[in-house]
Amino acid sequence: MGVSRVLAAAGAAIVLTSLVWWWTTFGDLVRYGYLSWNEAGRCLVSDSDLCTLARVLCLGAHPRIAIGYWTSAFWIGLAVLSVSVLTPSLRRAAP
Repeated sequence: MGVSRVLAAAGAAIVLTSLVWWWTTFGDLVRYGYLSWNEAGRCLVSDSDLCTLARVLCLGAHPRIAIGYWTSAFWIGLAVLSVSVLTPSLRRAAP
């Protein structure tokens, strides 16, 4: 398995995990009307006072084991995916 495939798989796993983590943190807030989809979507990619308040509200409703969404997880996943696209395959060409 080439380096680019490993990086692509890792990046995709990180992005998918961050999406699930984001939805776990902000999904109930959207469903109950505390945040709009647009506001919650902004919390996926950037942090603001509104996102911080929403995470605090979410952590009050979930077990203390839950950790509030970390915006950088999404960006790290995208960075790893980008590196996988830019990394050439290390396979040797057939003679």
